[in-house]
Amino acid sequence: MARVARLFVFLWLTAHASVAGGQTFTTCDAASPYDDSPDEAALQQCLDRYDRILLRAPNRPEYIGYLIADTVKIRRDGILVSSADAPAKAILVAAPTLIEPLLRATANAFELSFIRFDGNRDLREIRRKPCSEFRNFRNVELSGVGFRVRFVESMRAVCGSGMTVGNSSRFEIDNSWFYDNGLQPEDADGVPGLWSDGLNVFNCTGATVRDNAFWDNTDVDLGVNGGPGCSVYRNTIEHFAAYAFAGLVVGDPTRSGGEFSDNKITSAPDRLGFGLVVGCHPWFQCGGGYATAVSVHDNVVSGAVINLVVDGVNGGSVQNNVLRDAQGTRVMNCATSANYTVNHVINVRLQSGYVIQPLDFRSACP
Repeated sequence: MARVARLFVFLWLTAHASVAGGQTFTTCDAASPYDDSPDEAALQQCLDRYDRILLRAPNRPEYIGYLIADTVKIRRDGILVSSADAPAKAILVAAPTLIEPLLRATANAFELSFIRFDGNRDLREIRRKPCSEFRNFRNVELSGVGFRVRFVESMRAVCGSGMTVGNSSRFEIDNSWFYDNGLQPEDADGVPGLWSDGLNVFNCTGATVRDNAFWDNTDVDLGVNGGPGCSVYRNTIEHFAAYAFAGLVVGDPTRSGGEFSDNKITSAPDRLGFGLVVGCHPWFQCGGGYATAVSVHDNVVSGAVINLVVDGVNGGSVQNNVLRDAQGTRVMNCATSANYTVNHVINVRLQSGYVIQPLDFRSACP
């Protein structure tokens, strides 16, 4: 029966595909977003066989989304996964039983566009199991060279991250939304460790992250390790409904370089601990190391408990950032609210107006 089912899927896909300019196209009609049957097997067939996969966006009330019970994988270079009804977005939604990411890409020069990744956090069977190095409940995991992500959404991850970018370079992520990922303990029956970032970029060499929107993620909205030729600009981060430890975290001892500019970070009272962090001494993962050669300028930060933290940086500059209306008390290490704090810097050009305040993860609350 399994062989018959696979043959049926193959014949269906062949009947609903076309070729233009040497590229094969399919709407992958063997996967249906209008029923509650898992769609990953049919989607994987399309991803493995066709160059352009155009999925259906909601156009009837009974639309559920493409239900994913096992990770779908992009393994071929140069393919496009997008919506057949753009700018309306096709939706990939996690099945309650899913215990891995919705999508994992390990390829070059692919494109993801006009897709919404819904982690379906509240209905997942693992919704109260915190992420760890052994459990990976993030929504999307990407690695490769020269890929592009645009007009994508990632939301309601159980924990970990809405999207991660691994050992990658020369990619671009733009005009995408990352929001409502993870939970704080007060919203998870007291269970800790269900925090989630919006977007993590572990290597940004020659890459661009621009014009994206982040809101109400619960760990760090946007974390970028940096790298030569890394450019992060015109992103907006807002916190009005959920608390996060930090909005934008810049730099990591594992990478050198990067320019971070014209980003805007806004928070309601006690909804954001740190607004913009340059260096990552407040986190134990840094191990006391120093980010190097970063340029951070012309960002606007308001409403966090501490709007700008510079802690753990060797070389580079922090200039012309606009900081106002620091407020609240909910912040890591029980620090005092301030617009701008500095500690552990070497040969860094700093804008004026800071107070010296250490924020190492070892600093404990009294």
